[in-house]
Amino acid sequence: MVCASQAKAQEHRPNDDQRLWHFGITFAPNFSKSKFVVSDNFYSRDSVQQINAKGFAGLNFGGIADYRIGRFFTLRYLPQIEFSQRNYTFVFSDRTQTAKTETVSLNQCLLLKHHSVRHKNHRFYVIGGFRYSHDFQSNENTIRAPNLPMVAFKANSAYYEFGFGYDHYGLWSIISTELKMSNSMTNMLSPDAYIYASSFSKIQARLFQISFHFHN
Repeated sequence: MVCASQAKAQEHRPNDDQRLWHFGITFAPNFSKSKFVVSDNFYSRDSVQQINAKGFAGLNFGGIADYRIGRFFTLRYLPQIEFSQRNYTFVFSDRTQTAKTETVSLNQCLLLKHHSVRHKNHRFYVIGGFRYSHDFQSNENTIRAPNLPMVAFKANSAYYEFGFGYDHYGLWSIISTELKMSNSMTNMLSPDAYIYASSFSKIQARLFQISFHFHN
């Protein structure tokens, strides 16, 4: 009986899974990448010889609203601000130029979380869903020029997301560590007639996140 009482006493926040709502904050370092398809006439041109895409580390932060819809399922709304950057380096016969594409976006994610049975203060889960993003830094409506290296992204885009994570029940909050990947479903490229953007027919953005969630 003593051992059983001690084991029970070690369980933090034992009634948390009975609550319908949980709220919190999230902090998520990210790494951005992209996948692109060159235009149909790219190889018939003699101007651009090669295009190299480079990703950078960035940051997401925001809030969490979880709604329990079953013993093993939670619906999660995740509004976030994202800072990310992707560069495209164009290799010409006589020079090299880089187009910097910076993103400051508002992400609104709707995700379904499926978690395992809680074991004392530990629980694992998988998560997936969709995300709508609005990029405040978008150059979609910027005036462009032949000699200005620019690859503009559209202001609005849609993504699908999936990942897995680990919940730890602490004394004061639930702390979650999560790995997640986001892929754009839409073509991110805002086309124009100049050599930089016209070298592509399609660009899809990717984002890898390591999230740290803190919720009550």
